[in-house]
Amino acid sequence: MDRCGKTVLMAMLALPILALAAADAAAQSVDCSAAVQRVLNQTNGQLLSVKVTRKGGENVCKITVLAEGKNGKRRKKKTVNARP
Repeated sequence: MDRCGKTVLMAMLALPILALAAADAAAQSVDCSAAVQRVLNQTNGQLLSVKVTRKGGENVCKITVLAEGKNGKRRKKKTVNARP
């Protein structure tokens, strides 16, 4: 294989990696603050973590809270997927 062929082959192999890196960078730039506020208000809970994931081709905020227990019962860890 000549030099030009090797260059084309390397570029073709690098494209999927570049696409994944671009998708990851886009996911990290998502602002989940409004989604976090909605979940905290709905659960009356304490925020534990927020992570941006991709679901069905869309960015989703994966929000984990420590939610109030019902009737004085123990608090429970709850994870909610919410749109940003």
